[in-house]
Amino acid sequence: MKSIMYHYVRQYDKSMPYLNFLNIKSFEKQIVYFKKKYKFFDCNNFDYFTGYEKIKDKIFLTFDDGLSCHYDYVFKILKKNKINGIFYIPTKPLIDERLLLPHKIHLILAKYGGKKSFNVLMSLINNKMLDQNKIKKFFNSTYKNQKNIFYVNYFKRTINYYLKKKHKTQIVNKIFKILFDNNEKKIVKDFYLSENQIKKMSKEGMVIGSHSNSHPLMSEMTKIEINKEIDISFDYLSQFFQEKTYCHPYGGFKSFNDYTEKYLNKKKVVFSMNVLSKDISNNQIIKRPQALPRYDCNMFPFGHIDKTKND
Repeated sequence: MKSIMYHYVRQYDKSMPYLNFLNIKSFEKQIVYFKKKYKFFDCNNFDYFTGYEKIKDKIFLTFDDGLSCHYDYVFKILKKNKINGIFYIPTKPLIDERLLLPHKIHLILAKYGGKKSFNVLMSLINNKMLDQNKIKKFFNSTYKNQKNIFYVNYFKRTINYYLKKKHKTQIVNKIFKILFDNNEKKIVKDFYLSENQIKKMSKEGMVIGSHSNSHPLMSEMTKIEINKEIDISFDYLSQFFQEKTYCHPYGGFKSFNDYTEKYLNKKKVVFSMNVLSKDISNNQIIKRPQALPRYDCNMFPFGHIDKTKND
């Protein structure tokens, strides 16, 4: 069984000229391709994730981050093709009306490009703010499959991995304020799914899953912090969907730990999605249900990323 991961699926927006996204026309072509090669199934049927069903040649689609484009474009295209998918939603934007840290980073890069963003970042940090051990650990193991230029990759690595935890949010907020002023609440409403949209999607057959509360790097958190992230998220999402499925923020085995998996099992989460380019086997579902692999959509025909400008 294959799981395919998507993030931004949309049309070009001139206000975000550097955004990496999958064009909706390419998305529709990719669905046609998948229909010819594999068998879609109803994602509401969680029996496929017990480890005892026939899953060969099966495929399902997952959409991360609770983005408004998932309602504006993806939802309609899935309905047109009579298939459904799993939408993994971080709950903090819905609860607090605040942008998540990774999305502030995405918006900074999307609007201003890698070079300008990099220069602003360098003006705000010094070597004391960086964890030298993390630089050694993550330099060759992150963003390997992303065809970004040096400035973009260094910007993302520095924020997500190199900066010491106590500086991360502060620095991103400073950059965001310099570049976007005080428009965060308005941006939140345009950027994320609303409660009404999630309700409609769930009512019409889409699966709603958790992407944590605030999309943190769980491997850096205490057990109490991990519990809180997962509890808040599922408590909130229970109004839309009862069965529990989860997606690890950032993905990859360095982004979460054994305790995260144990707590997800304790919370009776049926399965969780990781990022690893391989098929899901029944053996994996039985032995490690909280770290199932997913392919990125750009590993398949018509999954190429659209980017109007390069910087």
